[in-house]
Amino acid sequence: MGRKKADWTPSNNYCVTCGRYTNDRKFPSENYSNMFFSCNNCKKVWCGSCMGQVSNLGPSKAFRMGKKGQVTCPDCNQTVIMAKLPKNLPFTQQKKHGGDQPVNTKVSLSGNYCKFCGESIPKNAIFCQICGAKQK
Repeated sequence: MGRKKADWTPSNNYCVTCGRYTNDRKFPSENYSNMFFSCNNCKKVWCGSCMGQVSNLGPSKAFRMGKKGQVTCPDCNQTVIMAKLPKNLPFTQQKKHGGDQPVNTKVSLSGNYCKFCGESIPKNAIFCQICGAKQK
């Protein structure tokens, strides 16, 4: 008899840039892909890739600096905490009506939308013209 696969329960927290939920394990190949940065002061969460873009460090350097506790929140300039697939953060993000809602990742990864910001891009684009993220 095999092991029963654990049920996936939706998280209350998500990356404010790409909308990826904090318990979503879809990118297991890279070190920083399952890491999330959270600011307890602003009550915001960023995935490792998006924090690399927001901080202008790149995902791997943001991961290395996050392990040392040297990454700061872009909004309040306080140190952000890095955790692997956080399930129980001390806060719950409030979804705002308008542009701060998370992007549906299934829709944004298919077709001609940017993986990170969700903006429409040309089909054969290598980089997004809005946020500069590499697409392939």
